[in-house]
Amino acid sequence: MPEQTDFVTLIDQALERFGQRDLVSGAEVLDFLLDLRLAVIAADAELEALLEQERQPTG
Repeated sequence: MPEQTDFVTLIDQALERFGQRDLVSGAEVLDFLLDLRLAVIAADAELEALLEQERQPTG
């Protein structure tokens, strides 16, 4: 499961990439936001799977 630091790293990389520009295309921002969204969804799905495992009675 991605750690919080993975999300922060993704955001920091985008800040570096976009922060040096006067103009940023909407497509680039959209790509970044979609990447961030996918990372969050993947983390949520993995967390839900782990929680479901914990809910199952053991033997």
